[in-house]
Amino acid sequence: MARTFRLTFLSRLRGLQMRWFLLGWSICAIMCSAGNAQAAVVGGNSSSDFLTADLELALLPLVVGGVVVDAELSGLASSSGVSPAPYSENPSAVSINANAGIIPGGSSGDVLDVTSSAVTPSVSSNVDGLSGIRFANSSHSIANLDLSVVELASADLISITAVAINVTSAVNGEFGSLDSVGTMNVEDLVIRVGNSVVATLDGTIAPNTGINLSVSSGGLPLDIEGASLILNEQVTTGDGTSSLGLATNAISLRFIETEVTGVGELNGSVLVGQTTAGLQASAVPEPSSLALLGVVGFGGAFWRGRRKVAGSASQV
Repeated sequence: MARTFRLTFLSRLRGLQMRWFLLGWSICAIMCSAGNAQAAVVGGNSSSDFLTADLELALLPLVVGGVVVDAELSGLASSSGVSPAPYSENPSAVSINANAGIIPGGSSGDVLDVTSSAVTPSVSSNVDGLSGIRFANSSHSIANLDLSVVELASADLISITAVAINVTSAVNGEFGSLDSVGTMNVEDLVIRVGNSVVATLDGTIAPNTGINLSVSSGGLPLDIEGASLILNEQVTTGDGTSSLGLATNAISLRFIETEVTGVGELNGSVLVGQTTAGLQASAVPEPSSLALLGVVGFGGAFWRGRRKVAGSASQV
């Protein structure tokens, strides 16, 4: 009986030694694989839109329940994509001739009028759910733009013309290191308030370039207080580690209680050349994490074996 016990004890001891060996091997695996984290860009999106406008012109007299002219336009030329699954959308150029919000009275026109000889949206992404650097891009090209806000007999409240406008949004990178960039280039961009030219621009436009819309007191019988204009307006979202988004608007016109002399009060916004791009990334289980699970498993087996050996020894 004593011989049988010794054989059983030695067998369990050898098993315990094997568990020690496996435990040491697992710890070594952790040390060797620590810091080799793997990750992947798991989603991407981008969009390109010609124009989104939402304006309200409250006509005089400004009273509760008075006449309000709405001017809304969107979806004139757009493209979008969502990944995973790489995509590339390049629709053919289209011409634009649109207006919205007829102002009553024979001497006035529309709240909003816009034309372009050629508008071309484009979006693309190579996100496939695998590890490595990925991107999401969008662009919008506009030829011969003519935009008018509140057309009047004497002059438009604000008008913007350009031979060419090109705007882009791009996000690229991998988990832990996402980056974005937006660009805007113009040819012969002219901004007018009434009959007065307030800006003429060519070339690259810096991000979030504000335009002074003030005119000389004797130059125009129009008050544009409450109106703002930003070119290459850029807005980012996300933490740059697991997500990052960029929205770039070539032209961002906004009105807050802007008085149009002799007509009424204007509120709302007009966005031209809208591009967006975004990426979403996620860490995947690291080799060290898998090794740690092995340590836990072997540790549990080791502890159970140790208790069994100790129990057998106590029965001698």
